[in-house]
Amino acid sequence: MSPLADKLKVSFGTNKDYRHGYVDEFLNAYIATQIKVLREQHDWTQQQLADQAGMKQGRISVMENVNYSSWSINTLRRLAEAFDLTLNVSFEDFGKRLVDIDRFSRESLERFSFTEDPVFQHEEVTKLLGSFAAREGLKPSQDNLLNDGNVYFMRAFRAKKDAKKEQEHKDVRPPLVNTALQQSMVGSGR
Repeated sequence: MSPLADKLKVSFGTNKDYRHGYVDEFLNAYIATQIKVLREQHDWTQQQLADQAGMKQGRISVMENVNYSSWSINTLRRLAEAFDLTLNVSFEDFGKRLVDIDRFSRESLERFSFTEDPVFQHEEVTKLLGSFAAREGLKPSQDNLLNDGNVYFMRAFRAKKDAKKEQEHKDVRPPLVNTALQQSMVGSGR
């Protein structure tokens, strides 16, 4: 764990009000940041997300503010549907929350929409992960897969998507020259 997590572990153990206040603020920041990360992952503006979720752009702006705290399950469900994701609400122990705080990053907040989810693709997830790990020289342990599975899968997905884009870019041929213009140039001796 990080030095921050170690300090929080001590503080949480000595003050109930502090631990509850801290994790409440973290939850608000987590949700707001994830909304923004997912929106950017889709290359959407706030207005585009608002259109997808049947909301106004100003509402999206408010929900992307880490100081926002008036979350509604129904609103979060609408956002989940707009992103083509599921919403998960659960009670957690403080140890799990410390891990979430310790791993808080853009990469840990990204998720696959249904059409990008490797589980629903033709390739097996293990092959996808294995190809990424091999390419990067990684040998993820079972613990890493359990603890950081989403990060590994997201990296693997991005690597595969980038490779596909690169291949498509290589396959693009230059536009054909206008045949009539080409024939007139040849016919005129140019």
